[in-house]
Amino acid sequence: MLQPVELYSALGLADRNNLFNQLQSIYNNLPETTCEGCATCCKWGSPPAFFIEYLNMYKYLRDNMKDKYKEILEKSTEYFYLELVDASQACPFLNEENKCSVYSVRPFTCRSFGLLSQQDFEIGDRSLRSLAEKYWEEYNIKISDELVNSELAWCGKVASSQGAHIEKSILAGLAAQISTIDYKFFPQDLVDQEGTLLPYPTHMMNTVLGAGARARKIKVMKEFSDQGTKELLNTFIEKARSYQF
Repeated sequence: MLQPVELYSALGLADRNNLFNQLQSIYNNLPETTCEGCATCCKWGSPPAFFIEYLNMYKYLRDNMKDKYKEILEKSTEYFYLELVDASQACPFLNEENKCSVYSVRPFTCRSFGLLSQQDFEIGDRSLRSLAEKYWEEYNIKISDELVNSELAWCGKVASSQGAHIEKSILAGLAAQISTIDYKFFPQDLVDQEGTLLPYPTHMMNTVLGAGARARKIKVMKEFSDQGTKELLNTFIEKARSYQF
């Protein structure tokens, strides 16, 4: 996990260096898309975001969604701790109407979903089998078969204003441009080797609960996996809900 960064210093640095404008200029290389709104991708999990994208989403949440602070914090906390043991976890920004509540600042992963051809999308193994083995061997935590065997399928319901799929190398190049913005916040070798592309709730827990969030995760997962209870989780949810944006 990335070490926590002083959030408002990072936001100030991003503003002074026009990093949000740089991010938007990269987004502008993608065509506009529409879909049928089934939200299958949103229900599958929280998409990863680069750190600059997390800051962009955080700023939007702070400035435009004051009435949703506590709800988003609660959903993000629960997702962070239970994503591997509770198949019902969905993106914290999926609202009651099955729509994205931060659509205008959604990360690159969401913006580019559906733009690859089926052949390019299905290259590689995205299952959780190896991760499930690791958690069982090291922590005696069983990841449910439903999660282990689930994979986000290629979506043919996304319509692009460009009318054609985009080459995988082009999308990879745009993602790489976003990752270089994160050099402003972290050492370049850390960004390149460990990566700053993390699920939004992971970034949020770094901000809200600090460096100890990951250490507590195993205990929360094990309680839920073994007993189906959330007593320990609820203490962290209460702490998160008290966070001031």
